[in-house]
Amino acid sequence: MTPQRAFLIDGTAFGYRAFYAIRSLSTSDGRPTNAVYGFAMMLQALRQKERPDYLAVAFDVGKPTFRHQKFEAYKVQRKPMPDALIGQWPLIKTLLAAYRIPVFEQPGYEAEDVLATMAQRIAGAHLEVMLVTGDKDALQLVNSHIKVYNPHRQDVAVLDAAAVRARYGVEPEQMVDLMALMGDEIDNIPGVPGIGEKTARQLIARFGSLEALRARLAEVTPVPRRQQLAASWEQIELARTLAQIERHVPLTIALETLKVQEPDWRALRALFRELEFKRLLQAVDGQDAGTVTPSAAHAVHAVRSERDLQMLVSQLPRTTTPAAVLCWAASPSAGAAEPPAVILAISCSPQAAWVIELTRALAKTPAGQRVAQWLQDPAATKISHDAKSAKRLLGNLGLALNGIGGDTMIAAYLLNPARTTQTLSDVSDEHLGHPLAAMPPVAEHGEISSALEAACGDHVSALLELHAVLLTKLNAAHLSELYHDMELPLLDVLAHMEVVGVAVDVPHLAGLRASMDATLARLTDEITQLAGCAFNMNSPKQLAQILFERLRLPVIKRTKTGPSTDSDVLRRLAAQHPLPERLMQYREVAKLKSTYIEALPALVDPRTGRLHTSFNQTATATGRLSSSEPNLQNIPIKTELGRSIRRAFIAGIPEGALLVADYSQIELRILAHLSGDERLTDAFRQGHDIHRATASLIYGIPETEVQPVQRNAMKAINFGILYGMSAHGLSKELDSSFEEAQTFIDAYFDRYPKVRRYLDEQIQQARRDGFVQTLLGRRRYVPEVNSPDPATRQVGERMTINAPIQGTAADLIKRAMVQIAAALSREGFAARMVLQVHDELVFETPRHELARLAALVRRLMEGAIAMNVPLIVTMKAGPNWLDLTDASA
Repeated sequence: MTPQRAFLIDGTAFGYRAFYAIRSLSTSDGRPTNAVYGFAMMLQALRQKERPDYLAVAFDVGKPTFRHQKFEAYKVQRKPMPDALIGQWPLIKTLLAAYRIPVFEQPGYEAEDVLATMAQRIAGAHLEVMLVTGDKDALQLVNSHIKVYNPHRQDVAVLDAAAVRARYGVEPEQMVDLMALMGDEIDNIPGVPGIGEKTARQLIARFGSLEALRARLAEVTPVPRRQQLAASWEQIELARTLAQIERHVPLTIALETLKVQEPDWRALRALFRELEFKRLLQAVDGQDAGTVTPSAAHAVHAVRSERDLQMLVSQLPRTTTPAAVLCWAASPSAGAAEPPAVILAISCSPQAAWVIELTRALAKTPAGQRVAQWLQDPAATKISHDAKSAKRLLGNLGLALNGIGGDTMIAAYLLNPARTTQTLSDVSDEHLGHPLAAMPPVAEHGEISSALEAACGDHVSALLELHAVLLTKLNAAHLSELYHDMELPLLDVLAHMEVVGVAVDVPHLAGLRASMDATLARLTDEITQLAGCAFNMNSPKQLAQILFERLRLPVIKRTKTGPSTDSDVLRRLAAQHPLPERLMQYREVAKLKSTYIEALPALVDPRTGRLHTSFNQTATATGRLSSSEPNLQNIPIKTELGRSIRRAFIAGIPEGALLVADYSQIELRILAHLSGDERLTDAFRQGHDIHRATASLIYGIPETEVQPVQRNAMKAINFGILYGMSAHGLSKELDSSFEEAQTFIDAYFDRYPKVRRYLDEQIQQARRDGFVQTLLGRRRYVPEVNSPDPATRQVGERMTINAPIQGTAADLIKRAMVQIAAALSREGFAARMVLQVHDELVFETPRHELARLAALVRRLMEGAIAMNVPLIVTMKAGPNWLDLTDASA
């Protein structure tokens, strides 16, 4: 009969190892979670790999233990437990409770004593005990029924008596005597001076035990060693006592309580959601699907016939009473000409939900037309989650979704903008306190499964209650106006921009590709000649061999795997040899080719001939929009080759042009307004070049005498201040000494004293309130500013400085976008907004509307938010995004 196995875990050692193995991990509100995450990952791996029959965890309780009473310096050299780890022990114990794993601890004893006591009591012929620890002290406990299991060892995880003999040359029961002789630096157990592991092993192998060694001390040679042992015997006895694990801790242990149980999946799911452990949450979602109950009892109606549609129509509200709407896309069939089917869920009350598999055929029936009209009706209020995606999915089927009166994703984002995900399940768990059913895969064809029906019904039925809760919280945080007047209207603007897309000159990209291929071939030949041999330029190892062994260039910096060959190293080496310069050119061309020249044509929609990016409204903590699939906010501009890619973005209408409107130095103007600094404000009011004006102040010379290098230095300082740049960072930026950079910063704040005061006030507010705000009240939570860790605290201070400025800039252009979109529609423009790149808007317009459009855009952008400095917008127009000329109106 194969014995069952019990795994007894040293929880303190596990937690410490997890904390230091994962150096930086925290929730979006700043709580450290690295130890909890690492502990959970190790625990999950152990359960899956070893399938234990019994499990338990022991923890240290803290000082003093009986060992401290015998030897005050026991473990004295160890650093105090980090504050960030102290706060995670309760969470680790919550994790174990959710796994239903019992925890044992006893004042005055260490975890290893508790484990030894448990192992002694439960081990036997039918139960093998595994002590899960990396501490060699536990090896003294090994016998025929007890082994040490070290999951971190790459060679042998299970250490039995044979493994102890192979490693230390002694039997497990002799390990205490061995450690008494050689000591243990980790626990500050003193050994015999001059006796290391090798000598200690020889002595124990020869004499068998400390008692025998003492009785036969006269046989020890050489004489100085014998004398040292004799003089140290009291210390040896103390060391033995400290190294000896106590096996009789007063504990109450019932084997049946250690039996592995099914985890409390709901509790685990809630914990992983709270701590934002996405990977672990995915695993739990799969286990938890059958245990989740809906938030309220509701009926789910699958719509499969005209009669079902008629029943749905009879339930649709005919007033402004809100209804909930959600959409999911089915997987597209390979080579299908038609867009994929869409699953539409509608709930008019928490008691009922309707689930439809949509196709273009919906509007071909009378009842289907009524549903389509209701979806399109702006007077019929709908609540959704990620309504912009729903609008796009329905738009692919020729259906419009209007009347969005609430979006729980956006509302939750405003309340917690640092959260990395804003899924409906995340938001429901956070604000309603209960999970939603895991969503089964949406099939390509056939009727909706009952599991999918139930999941869709659970999700859509939660929306109305969830939105009401979020509205209350938005009101309490003074965010309602931002939500209703800016973010919800912006949703429609962005959805329209995504549908419109931007035209791309694919033949131009093909020409660039051919040119880049030729350039790469030429650079490859040149690099090979300079190296003296062919090598893989994408291999850091081979490149390092060429640079540092073959060409004997100096090693600038090292990584764990050897000399670094990153861009900073290549830039510094380029002054000494032409190969690094050629390699940097090769890397630039290769990256541009793969990232843009090859990727963009493949993303052009064959139905429209245009690129359709997604504008992400809830992706950044500062309120800025981002762009993805593809990222059109990251089209290069700094190099000539990169700028040539912009020529591919064109006006895709006959007799058309692109109009580009860009806020000038907007963040510095916002800084002037927020700080109220008179000198900075006056410089903008008088139309000065702000970098030249700053240089004039710092260097004490007239603006007309400022040299380009001086202006560039002040430009670095002006923008560095916005991001909380330190003297160290500025010295790297200017390639100057730390002292010179600090002198510049001190001089800057001496000339602009209210800027310094404003930045200090922001940090004080963040420490007091936990957040900072933009001009329009958008919040950025920065718990990092109160972190006990200096590095984390400095990161928090930089975020505190930058968030109100960058966030206000984001609010400014968002408000302008909403106002411009409304004006374009109201005044009958054919022009369309097609791109937003941070402080820049791009429009596609017929040329005959260009002058009128430029005047409208300038007026609305410059007047979006009233400030005590003028807002300036530069206007340029042309046939593409590169070849632009002044379009000032």
